[in-house]
Amino acid sequence: MKKNKSTIRETSYVTIRTKPLTHGRQSLYLDIYHNGRRTYEFLRLYLVADTGPEAQQQNKSTLAAATAIRNQRNLDIVQARGGIRTDTSSRMTLVEWLKTYRQLKAQNGQSMERATSVGNAIHHVIAYRGDKVRLCDIDEEYCTGFINYLAHAPSQQHLLTPRRIAITSANQYFAIFTSALNEAVRKKLIPVNPVNSLSREDRKPIRAPKPNRPYLTIDEVKTLVTTPCSHPQVKCAFLFSCFTGLRISDIRNLKWSNIQQRDGSRFLSITIQKTREPLTIKLNRQALRWMPKPEADDSHVFHLPPFNHNVCNQLRQWIAQTNIQKNICFHCARHTFATMELTLGADLYVVSKLLGHTSVSTTQIYADIVNKRREEAIELIDTAF
Repeated sequence: MKKNKSTIRETSYVTIRTKPLTHGRQSLYLDIYHNGRRTYEFLRLYLVADTGPEAQQQNKSTLAAATAIRNQRNLDIVQARGGIRTDTSSRMTLVEWLKTYRQLKAQNGQSMERATSVGNAIHHVIAYRGDKVRLCDIDEEYCTGFINYLAHAPSQQHLLTPRRIAITSANQYFAIFTSALNEAVRKKLIPVNPVNSLSREDRKPIRAPKPNRPYLTIDEVKTLVTTPCSHPQVKCAFLFSCFTGLRISDIRNLKWSNIQQRDGSRFLSITIQKTREPLTIKLNRQALRWMPKPEADDSHVFHLPPFNHNVCNQLRQWIAQTNIQKNICFHCARHTFATMELTLGADLYVVSKLLGHTSVSTTQIYADIVNKRREEAIELIDTAF
């Protein structure tokens, strides 16, 4: 083994090891030695440079997630050598995996609000059938039962006056449940995700209404450009997102080292927090206009309030100074970017790539919005006569 790969903890068959990366980061992987054969499994988990208590806590959570996976791999080998047959490779409980999943997402930069939502989903999983159900025992019957439970589940926020959770919340918790099972498949803890076998009818009890995607028109963006904001960084970040399509999670993690100069132009190169996919886009003049003065490479470009709801409160106060009558959150900047690009004639496939969508069908939603506006524009002639 090379000297630059250090051992964190040894087990009988599986060892967690680290591989040094740039900027003090380390990639975690499993060194598996069994039946005289050595294999490696990279976990896509990373330790960050020790810059203080926050980084130490993040690394602690990351190691806990890696240890849970390591223990599972070791248990699989021990059971196989002992002649114990299992239907699937996973023996941990669903609740244990959901907590590990929350740690995995936290170390990948997921917001505090999202972590709270995962915690709420765990609460409802326990309320549904307790915390002893094994991950390997989750089947279609469990999933449909969980859907029906969520359709009538009581809200934790209204204990004195019992009230059901909103249909959008039920849909969100089931989406988290589905995403966690998909991650378990990727980690080879279960062979398939049983949710994928459910029909549209099975999901009907918690089917959320068609999402409303509020966005700003070009004239409304121009209005905000000339309207002062009590928190200048919020204004700059929001308008920067309007001209790049970046999510707030990527805005928060954007550093000056992600901004590169090439052929007389400036490019933004990041790994998208949500999908972990690389994204490189050229920064137009409008985006550059709202970037602060450059700082050190390891400094963040924008310095926003710590929680997303604080950012949204600043946005609402800013927009309240205008005649814009829309319920705008930070994510609306992304919708605004997509609709502006399509309205100005950009190709649907190109816009899909700029947004970092894995499927053009996701971007098609914005195309439908633009087409509807065009139809409404044509009908204006009828109203005039």
